[in-house]
Amino acid sequence: MKPILTHIKQLRGKLGTLWWYTLLAFVVNRLGDVINVFIGLYLVPRLLPGEDLGALLPLMKIGAVFSIPLALLLLPVAKYLSYFVAKNELGKAKALLIDSLAVSAVFAVGVTCWIFSKGDALLLRLHVSDARLLWPIAGFAVLVCISPIVNAAMRALQYFKTMLISGMVGPYVRLLGMILLLTPLGAFGYLLTQLATATSSVLVMLVVLLFVLHRLGRRESWWRHWREMAWYALPLLVFSLAGRLQEPVEALVIRQRLPLVDSEGYYYATMLGAIPGYFTGAMVPFLWPIISDRFERGLPTGKLLFHSMFFNFAIGLVFVLLFALCMPWFFTLPGPWHGSEAYAGFVWQAALIGIFKMTGTIFTAHETACRRFKFMYYVVPIMLLECAVLYILPGWSLFKRYLPLGWWEWVDARYSPTLQGFVTIMLVANGLVALGMVVEWRRRGAGK
Repeated sequence: MKPILTHIKQLRGKLGTLWWYTLLAFVVNRLGDVINVFIGLYLVPRLLPGEDLGALLPLMKIGAVFSIPLALLLLPVAKYLSYFVAKNELGKAKALLIDSLAVSAVFAVGVTCWIFSKGDALLLRLHVSDARLLWPIAGFAVLVCISPIVNAAMRALQYFKTMLISGMVGPYVRLLGMILLLTPLGAFGYLLTQLATATSSVLVMLVVLLFVLHRLGRRESWWRHWREMAWYALPLLVFSLAGRLQEPVEALVIRQRLPLVDSEGYYYATMLGAIPGYFTGAMVPFLWPIISDRFERGLPTGKLLFHSMFFNFAIGLVFVLLFALCMPWFFTLPGPWHGSEAYAGFVWQAALIGIFKMTGTIFTAHETACRRFKFMYYVVPIMLLECAVLYILPGWSLFKRYLPLGWWEWVDARYSPTLQGFVTIMLVANGLVALGMVVEWRRRGAGK
């Protein structure tokens, strides 16, 4: 037994904190990923009507829109929790955490009231009529308000084992909920199960956090740091606003502007295309706190960024090639996806979009942890332009009276809303963001 433990300690020392916990997360989450793939590709399509499939992703994403004001207000919290912990100012960390949780709870109550008073218009746009869906939508909105603070606290305190345990709970809650609720409740049961899954993970971390708060000592005011916190948050305001809009717009436009069969087919593409994220996603929760801690202590961070970016591209491109070659055959196999062969070519495209987005996640995590925001000058315009194009082009006829006739007719003759058109716009926009980040990184020097 001792030799095994010795080898494990040696392996941990060689890998370092980031890659050790990435390895653990990868091992722990693989069974959960198998369960999630089974649910997403087999169980849900078997038990849920096809016309409801395309509504699932936008219904879950829309909560992020409602939490935008709170997210902007709390932008500096994660960074300064990490900063106070690195400087051993635990009383300030405790006070900032409690105040942030209180503000989040009050905001969550307000968002819930708004959703129930105005939610019918939202359901109409998504082509769904079940008013019960407002309950899980409100639940997701509340969760999006609370969970970022809980996650930020876990990362700042580097309670990585708790994060791993919370991730283990979710897939089994999801499987049980799908089996019990999907057939009798349909889309409502699906969303309730997804909400219960996310809530269970947050609750595990929240319980641990409540015990930890008692050990952080007496509260100490953090208010003298408010100016520097504001200056840190200022450049992130526009960036966060653009990011919070991008994902819901990408999910909503396919459901709202295209035939329901297209949103159903793209559901399969996104479920399969998300598989590379099972590998790279294991790294992300630990990357930002480690880089932030090293930066505040004056230690180099460039190698962590290089290894993370290389890992993302290497794993992702292998899967893109594999999907491009194998998916036309896979869609001919017996299963709920049979008959959706026309959408097989979207799997590798969805995976490539995921690689580009993960590149952005890794790079922005590194830069914001190091208090650098140069990337905003090209990322924000690209994100906002993508959102505008995705929503304006499908409604091009409405702009005829406002634009020069020749220009309007030129665009109208060359464009009609299609799934491939939307996906191409997403590919180009996210690809330009990733390219810009790689160029910036190389110009600055890979070691910095």
